[in-house]
Amino acid sequence: MGTFFEKNWFKLAIGVILIAMIASFAYKLWFTGSGADDERLKAMKAAPAFQLQDLDGKTVSSKDLDGKVRLVYFFYSFCPDVCMPTSFLLSQVQDSLKQKGLLGTKAEIVSITIDPTRDTPDVLKKFGDQFESKPIPGGWTFLRGDEEKTKQLAEDYGIMVIKEKDGNFSHSNAILLVDPKGMLRNYYDAGNPELDADHIVKDVVTLSKGK
Repeated sequence: MGTFFEKNWFKLAIGVILIAMIASFAYKLWFTGSGADDERLKAMKAAPAFQLQDLDGKTVSSKDLDGKVRLVYFFYSFCPDVCMPTSFLLSQVQDSLKQKGLLGTKAEIVSITIDPTRDTPDVLKKFGDQFESKPIPGGWTFLRGDEEKTKQLAEDYGIMVIKEKDGNFSHSNAILLVDPKGMLRNYYDAGNPELDADHIVKDVVTLSKGK
């Protein structure tokens, strides 16, 4: 018995932490489609400010995005499970926002890597180019910065991040909705099978009208 715990203590500890993360994060998740929009999209708090670099090395701050509805997603390209399908969902959102004439003018998608050491600009560009709806400059932006500061930023947004011994990360998989004034309006559980691009785009359209 003692040998088992000695060999597996790290995995067990991660499991306990993840359970705690899920429990603490669950109350924040306002699932799409539940309740009236005016209540479900009620302003929660000011979205934490940031200053990061895009794939060209240009500094992008949260202030630069004021006036646009933002969808913020913390991810990493080496993620073995949830990040790819969630990013694919965001590519569908991008396509829909483009068709509605909102992309880049009234709405923007922001993907922030929690693994900047491996996620170099070239790696992130190749990651984005995998999708049929490739990231459009000014419409879907990939950002990176210092790993520890990014981890803290994610946690400030309510996204828990744990770096494992193998270099991968355990993290809350959620998309955050921020209004044009920089107020956090919603958390989308990206693991919710009922969540699709239409649900997210509907909310973006609502907030783009100043609701």
